[in-house]
Amino acid sequence: MTTQNTLSLLNMYRARNVHAVKTPSGVVFMGVRNLRGDELKTLRAIPQSELEAALRWQK
Repeated sequence: MTTQNTLSLLNMYRARNVHAVKTPSGVVFMGVRNLRGDELKTLRAIPQSELEAALRWQK
């Protein structure tokens, strides 16, 4: 998955009140109870390195 795809997914989930938060232990998600099972599975399959790169692009 590319950084642009990851960024698109993060933006799509943000509309559903799911937010990515960078912590010292890595990127964690807040509000995942708003997602369906398949969406949560997709979100958890994204590697931490790609999540961090997408968050850097957002700034």
